[in-house]
Amino acid sequence: MSSSINRAPSPLMGEVQEAKKSANDVAIRVSSLGKCYQIYDAPRDRLKQFVVPRLQRLAGRKQKQYFRDFWALRNVSFEVKKGEAVGIIGRNGSGKSTLLQIICGTISPTEGSVETNGRIGALLELGSGFNPEFTGRENVYINASILGLSKEEIDAKFADIGDFADIGDFIEQPVKFYSSGMYVRLAFSIAVNISPDILIIDEALAVGDMSFQYKCIEKIKGMLSKGVTLILVTHDTGNVKKICTVGCWLHKGVMAMFGDPMSVVSHYLDFVRVDSSSKPDATKTMQSSVALKNIEQKDLPKLLSVEMVDSQSRINFKFICGEKVTVKIRYMINKAFEDEFIMGVAVFRNDGFYVCGLNTKIDAVKIAQDVGGHEVILEYPSLNLMTGTYYLDVGILHSSTVVAADYITRAVDFLMTSPPYIGDGIVLLEHKWQTNLK
Repeated sequence: MSSSINRAPSPLMGEVQEAKKSANDVAIRVSSLGKCYQIYDAPRDRLKQFVVPRLQRLAGRKQKQYFRDFWALRNVSFEVKKGEAVGIIGRNGSGKSTLLQIICGTISPTEGSVETNGRIGALLELGSGFNPEFTGRENVYINASILGLSKEEIDAKFADIGDFADIGDFIEQPVKFYSSGMYVRLAFSIAVNISPDILIIDEALAVGDMSFQYKCIEKIKGMLSKGVTLILVTHDTGNVKKICTVGCWLHKGVMAMFGDPMSVVSHYLDFVRVDSSSKPDATKTMQSSVALKNIEQKDLPKLLSVEMVDSQSRINFKFICGEKVTVKIRYMINKAFEDEFIMGVAVFRNDGFYVCGLNTKIDAVKIAQDVGGHEVILEYPSLNLMTGTYYLDVGILHSSTVVAADYITRAVDFLMTSPPYIGDGIVLLEHKWQTNLK
């Protein structure tokens, strides 16, 4: 005889189940991550470090250090949910590649931890993981087996890998004879065709030609639609805005920003445009960002309106290549601050490609800082953009750190038209022809 008891669900049990569900939604968790390297100024110092401190310890003397610490990453923490696409940007040496290598497990952190949930397909340094003496086919089998696929699974996927790589008979040749483009074609094809849960790409797409880059982007978009998680390191901020749902800005090993990709990219681009002599470090940028967040929103400067005016002084959204175009920006200062604010305007093509950005600090122009309503006018005497759709981002920014007090993404969308004789491209360069025809 059996019996069953129906128990009402415990509120605590519900919280536990919700916590488990939340944990299962996380593809990558990075906690207080740091990576420190020992830097030696001379080769002999490495030998000294190996021998001398041991002798000093045996002699009971204070141990001397012959290296200096270099933190490639320090105190980096974030979570990536399944299906999210994170674009990591930052200057060379900011720790981007180090972060990816730790996530992939190819190097160990000095402090902190990384948790991943799912199979990782990684495209790191060009040709990494390839044996140059082996053929493309042999390297496919070696790499895929390392990633956990059986021979039968690789057999089933090999045709797709070869088709996407599109390197023809070179698949049967040693990879030491491959060009850099062929390397990246094969490596990318392996990474995306092993059915990864997490796809990690470190700037490798920059090596391929434009048609292959487009093919890769379309493939990535298809994978994202199926729930694959993407971590992309790139200097192409346009791709971050087009593909990614989250932006991450690293600066000198510190995470300067993590969040909305449009905002992260805009802050980063404004940051790198600041004159090198007054360039703030990431710590100061984050401190200012926190300070601004702690100020009540009603007290911060506010953008009121953005208008584009044509050469006939009419508000318009359609202009001719080479036409004089004026941008009128109205803003409100709600409270006097000790530090100044600046105005920034960035032009983007409709696909997110960054065309040009200006701000009043770069051009040494002061904007009104006193309480009340004000207007800033930016004039393009000859807006030489080719036919296409573009948009403006506009921000009022903290002067010393270029952190936004208020920011409008796609403040204005506008259309550029060109005379029939003008060809393709983004800008019409000022030019002059000379010939010897008489």
